[in-house]
Amino acid sequence: MRHALELRTGQQLVLTPQLQQSLRLLQCSALDLQTELAQVLQDNPMLELVDNNQISDDSTNPSENDAELLQQDWASQSGQKSRDDEYFQPETAVGLSLSEHLREQLRLTHASERDVSLAEYLIEELDDNGYLMSSLQEIVTLFSEEADVSEDDLAVALRLLQSCDPAGVGARTLSECLLLQLNVSSLVNPPEPEVLACARLICEHGLEALGRADMAQLRSVTGADIDRIRQAHALIRQLDPRPGKQFSTPTADFAVPDVLVRKINGEWVLTINQAVMPSLRISEGYESMIRRLGKEAGAGMSEQLAAAKGFMRQVSQRFTTILDVSRAIMDKQRDFLEYGMARLQPLTLRDVADAVGMHESTISRATTQKFIATPHGVFELKRFFGSGVATDSGENASATAVQIRIRNYIEAEPEGKPLSDSRLTELLAQEGITIARRTVAKYREVLGIPSASLRKARASLNQE
Repeated sequence: MRHALELRTGQQLVLTPQLQQSLRLLQCSALDLQTELAQVLQDNPMLELVDNNQISDDSTNPSENDAELLQQDWASQSGQKSRDDEYFQPETAVGLSLSEHLREQLRLTHASERDVSLAEYLIEELDDNGYLMSSLQEIVTLFSEEADVSEDDLAVALRLLQSCDPAGVGARTLSECLLLQLNVSSLVNPPEPEVLACARLICEHGLEALGRADMAQLRSVTGADIDRIRQAHALIRQLDPRPGKQFSTPTADFAVPDVLVRKINGEWVLTINQAVMPSLRISEGYESMIRRLGKEAGAGMSEQLAAAKGFMRQVSQRFTTILDVSRAIMDKQRDFLEYGMARLQPLTLRDVADAVGMHESTISRATTQKFIATPHGVFELKRFFGSGVATDSGENASATAVQIRIRNYIEAEPEGKPLSDSRLTELLAQEGITIARRTVAKYREVLGIPSASLRKARASLNQE
């Protein structure tokens, strides 16, 4: 085997650090951009954030604390919102947590200190819904031998915990949770004993049959007639399957849009939301120092200055790209702007990429976790992409729009007379949408809507 040197020529795509940073900024959500910007402000004192409310003509001398001050300024600016802001969300008052609520009750009981301590230990094993996620067998193994804790001890503590408010807390299964709530002492208006007994039998042995609205199985489980089963079902519907949820701090369910859409003089106009677009500038103090020192400023300061200017260009390009992509999407979705989601058109990344002259991967980055405020709500830009189904006109309708039509048909169906998948297919055909029955069934399942037979059975169960 002989060793030799061989020279070859070829082409290879290399991403420069600047291009990598541009792609990373484009991928960032509005929140991620704030984090990225805060880091850059800390690392590069040449860059500063403009506070439009406090503009000073006095130039300050640069110091080693500039970056820290700029970061604090950014944090204070991004954290303050006017109450006139369209997207201002007041903070929710923080109440007692589930564990705090339960501990307060345990302190008021006459139980022994040991039982209270074990009950408090069990509280730590509860999930957000108030269920005990571990078995007593598993929990008892967590105690040392010196603690001398048995399953019987934990069972006593669990009964103590389950006697607390809210009713159903500490349950290990849905069946146990509902049975705890059917305790007569926890019911505001106790029903007739026969109805209560029927409800208990259903919760203990017939929850699956209840979910299927299997009347024959429910009659077999309870030995009751249909009217009594319906009364028991109405009672069960008043119970809370997640008793601990009311103490959970709700997650904020809103997004600050990157792009705003408004109709001005009959035309749809898209603009960047200034609330998410930072105002950056080069520090006047450092820039004047570099001009003053000239070559003596050193390569380090010059590199930082170039990096700061490059970052400003990249941030500006990020918002320009998002706006261009948003305009291309809305040009394809004008029917949506006028009429809502039911008129959404099929759209692909390739369609938008061809319209703006960019690569599909760029379109994907520019629409991921980017939101647009429209007259019909705030949506992620990716929401406007989707496949299409054939129509009689030869054009395609968005699959999302078809699903919305199916939901609207079902919501408007007569009670007790649900629309079959075949009938839904016929109704869509009357609108010119050609679609197979199995596709209708698939879309219905995606929407989480049960079959016509199950909807009919549940309607029968709900009858008074």
